Amino acid sequence: MGAAGRKEILTSEDYLMLERQSSEKSEFYQGECFAMAGASRRHNMLAGRIFAALLRHLDGKFCFPYMSDMRLDITSHNHYVYPDVFVVCDESAYIADDMVNDALVIIEVLSPTTESYDRGKKFLHYQSLDSFAEYVLISQSNIQVEVFRRNDAKKWEYEILTEPSDILHLNALEFSIPISELYK
Repeated sequence: MGAAGRKEILTSEDYLMLERQSSEKSEFYQGECFAMAGASRRHNMLAGRIFAALLRHLDGKFCFPYMSDMRLDITSHNHYVYPDVFVVCDESAYIADDMVNDALVIIEVLSPTTESYDRGKKFLHYQSLDSFAEYVLISQSNIQVEVFRRNDAKKWEYEILTEPSDILHLNALEFSIPISELYK
């Protein structure tokens, strides 16, 4: 019997070597690679606006925002991902020039093909990161921003913003932005 239909299982080391040589990005989970599709114009606009606002806000501070070209290693789940936008505030999180293993804030712009993954397994895995405090989901299809915040008791609190006059607050970064600025 041939190998038809059998998936090749990669080691983390093989994935990282292939990923660093490839012009295309893929995420990795427990031995399997998943190609990342290109983002829509609206997706890029929303991610770009929040990134630019964070970059301005964090200028001169110890934290730094990244867009989807920096890899996040979720070591406890053997999972490598590229969040749309995330913020790193711990120098020890930098484990390579193109990779970190912790983030304080993670932002995902929801796409129809990845929304359930972003809300489910990905969020669950993000919760294993030591510093992870706030998770933001931004809708492309309508004005809707959801925020999950880890409180002092390590429980997650939920907030939904649906009005242009609402303000997104990222408490961990002392950052605020009107929803109207994201969706203008």
